[in-house]
Amino acid sequence: MYNKFFFTVLLTLFFGLTSLGQIFITELADPNDDATARYVEIYNGGTTTVDVTGWTLRRYTNDDTVPQTKGEDLTPIGFLGPGSFAIIAVNGNAFKVAFGMEADISAGANGPADSNGDDQIYITDASGAIVDFFGVVGEDGTGTDHEFENGRAERKASVTQGTATWDVNEWNIDNGSGSGDGALNVDGGFDPGVWIGAKTAGVEDESSVTLKMYPNPANDVLTLSTQNTVNTVEIFNVLGKKVITMQVEDTSAEINVSNLNAGIYLISYQINNSTSTKKFVKN
Repeated sequence: MYNKFFFTVLLTLFFGLTSLGQIFITELADPNDDATARYVEIYNGGTTTVDVTGWTLRRYTNDDTVPQTKGEDLTPIGFLGPGSFAIIAVNGNAFKVAFGMEADISAGANGPADSNGDDQIYITDASGAIVDFFGVVGEDGTGTDHEFENGRAERKASVTQGTATWDVNEWNIDNGSGSGDGALNVDGGFDPGVWIGAKTAGVEDESSVTLKMYPNPANDVLTLSTQNTVNTVEIFNVLGKKVITMQVEDTSAEINVSNLNAGIYLISYQINNSTSTKKFVKN
């Protein structure tokens, strides 16, 4: 009995201590063409699994100085492994139709994931401590550097941990007012379950290898073209499952993607023993 209790305490301490800072928000989405497809993406950027039981996603609306009284309980996510994502969607069914994948939580309208881009959104752990924070409390986001209305806020690749203090330099912002890439639609504008800063073993910066990929989004055939010989191509879905493998050994290739479900995919390609990745959307 004592040994079991002691082990439980050690396990709780382990997950508590190793979770500090490693869970953070990587994307806040307010699609220009579908408000029901809004979502918040969180990511484990550490090397250990974190139990998010009792954690909460919360929101300050507009210029309110008091957060919404009810946040979204993240307990259904359970244990979030290193390098793993969780998606909190406004409407799970609408999210699946839009992006071809399941959300971890369907939070419902008017909840913390249902922001029109001018709110402040944050995560608290089981003790109520702020783990990560986006925006400025008491300031309506409209017209500010934290407005993502009709677009998205994406964490920069250089970020490695969450922060309780808002820092605009940690974010790429796209919105309908013209910041970044401007207003973004569901098709091609968002990539739930994928982040530019995610670590992938054996994958180098794609800037070292230039490859053209079109059309993107693709319906039936995805074409690759480069000045160098492409050795192999592998395509993965957002769950990390390999769905296509192709030996190319040419400077161009046409890949039949007609049988893939609609959604976001990662394509990993090898050129001169250098491996890189790109994202594409299957309509």
